[in-house]
Amino acid sequence: MRNKRKAIALAMIVLFCLTSVFAGGAKEASASAAAAPQAKTPAQADKTLVIAVPATFEEKWNPVLAESAYDQQVIEQIFTSPCRVNADNELIPWAGNIETKDNGDGTVTYTVTCKPGMVFSDGEPVTIDDYLYCLYVTADPSYTGPAALITEDIVGIKEYYYDDPDYEVTINGYAEEAAAKYSLDTISKEDYITYLIDSNLEGWWAGLDSYDWEGYAKSEGFGDQWAAIDAKNADQVLALIAEIEFTNYGDSYDPESWWLSKLQEGYIKGNLADGIDVPEISGVKRIDDYTATITYASINIYGDRNINMYFMPEHYYGKLVKGDVSAIQANMKPLGAGPYIFKDFSNNIATAVANVNYFEGVPAIGTVKWQFVPEADTLASLSAGTIDIANPSGSRENVEQLDALGLSYDLTDNAGYGYSGYNCENLDVNVRRGLFSLMNRRASVAGYYGSKIAQVIERPMTTVLAEYPDDAKEYYPYDPAKALEYFKAAGYEQKNGKLVDKNGNQLVVSAYIGGSGVGDHPAYAMYTQAANDMAALGGELQIQDVQFAVLQSAMNDGTADIFTLAWGNVTTCDKSTQFKSTGGQNRYRINDAEMDSLLDEIIVTVDLEERKALVTEMLDRAMDLAIELPLYQRKNIIAYNQNNIDMSTIPANTTAFWDYTDELWKVRLN
Repeated sequence: MRNKRKAIALAMIVLFCLTSVFAGGAKEASASAAAAPQAKTPAQADKTLVIAVPATFEEKWNPVLAESAYDQQVIEQIFTSPCRVNADNELIPWAGNIETKDNGDGTVTYTVTCKPGMVFSDGEPVTIDDYLYCLYVTADPSYTGPAALITEDIVGIKEYYYDDPDYEVTINGYAEEAAAKYSLDTISKEDYITYLIDSNLEGWWAGLDSYDWEGYAKSEGFGDQWAAIDAKNADQVLALIAEIEFTNYGDSYDPESWWLSKLQEGYIKGNLADGIDVPEISGVKRIDDYTATITYASINIYGDRNINMYFMPEHYYGKLVKGDVSAIQANMKPLGAGPYIFKDFSNNIATAVANVNYFEGVPAIGTVKWQFVPEADTLASLSAGTIDIANPSGSRENVEQLDALGLSYDLTDNAGYGYSGYNCENLDVNVRRGLFSLMNRRASVAGYYGSKIAQVIERPMTTVLAEYPDDAKEYYPYDPAKALEYFKAAGYEQKNGKLVDKNGNQLVVSAYIGGSGVGDHPAYAMYTQAANDMAALGGELQIQDVQFAVLQSAMNDGTADIFTLAWGNVTTCDKSTQFKSTGGQNRYRINDAEMDSLLDEIIVTVDLEERKALVTEMLDRAMDLAIELPLYQRKNIIAYNQNNIDMSTIPANTTAFWDYTDELWKVRLN
């Protein structure tokens, strides 16, 4: 490698300056004010609010690692960010603000501000440096959390990430190398097996007890090989399963992308090892103690949301060393500037106490606990008063039981929706249209949920978004006769009581559903009726009522012709990850140039009315291609024991985006 002595010296100077900026400045100036805080006490300092969660925590108590909904529910009370989302899913100022400026040349600059006068729960001042610290952690090449900033089109972020101002030639070369050596057509068995083992079968493998590996091996024709290994040796079992996957499902994995990432990782490590060439992201500028700007190379509709980072204190989490944020990620006792202070986690209970330095005011309740309570015990515990607030699953039975117990509850639209996905490689487009026409959604959804909890929707998007076309009409009414027309258009004919193609092959379709083997699913009745209709037409719809892990595997490896799931935590109308040909969650295997073009246009259309029109066109296109059949928009339940909770302190306007958690610091007990 080239001599980098001068570059190393310069990098050290720049890093020293960055460290001084992050650790000093306004923090030193405000130290005296922070040293003598006023005595403040919660109005209900001796009381404890208990919130039930229906699943165990992942215990990732770190603001840049928290991923599960329940870990995040705790973390969001510990930390603040410049903005938050209001009841209408609009970004609004909170601990600062983010303002957008279209530069007129295709670039966009976001001005991020920090509210002066805030302090962390330990009394240290909050400045824009704490925001930039969090940003740089998630932009680091060693960062392993869910919010990697490298996916954003920030000016200079790739140069920083690869630590090379001229990265493009090398990275493009790696892409060519990966295609030539590691594609499905070119990869050796040895490299393929290495990829499967090192990637834990793309995340499917989670240890000996994570699946019935013996049953799987025998069902795949590898019973003799199973008998020849030590079934208690994880390495041997994993190696055998990798052999099975290579042999039986070699076309269902993506070794090329994995090997490409390995080539890039080696490149980055080499660049960092011989000195830091790119110590800063050129598009990120610190203006003063409370202001920074971030410039994107292109316009998109959610850039401001994706840079809405937490204020994360460097003085607590430790100095940022480019290329190694492992120590920062390892800190699992969070400290922030939010309304509550993390105390501890034990026995499936996360405990936090009031942060009397919270900038909006002193929280009313002294202690909050988030406690795992199994779904089956939730309503009984709520009625008994051992928990105060819960989120039981949105079901007709739970609503009826809440009414019978006389407990208060809110019903809010879930930021997601239920759907059936169709494998576009397995099924001809007219077969998909025919199947859509056999799905009697309304009767099935109403029979499962009743009238309060869910409604049928007509487009594959949650109705909580402003872009959802409220006037959308039913695209494929339930009509077996129309279904037969579509099947015939796909080349099938009814002969001797069977629906067959030109080669005499009967139309057989597999539909996977997670009904726990007993049909416990809002789409099960729909599939049952569709199966009867298919049989009457001469085809066969095979209902595979399985556990979620089996469904997920069949969806990922392409076995499932139809898979039934639900999207959750949807906050934007961007469907690129699902419907774009290169989308990371394109389990439908759809590849349509017109759809790709519409998706590209949507994410750069800032004007809401123009974007609504494009989204309507995109969703109509999705229906015409019969990619994803929308089933229902479900409601969530937030239940309260009103004997314990002062209900006047619960927000009156509860929506998918705003509920008691956004005003938890105001909530009081009776």
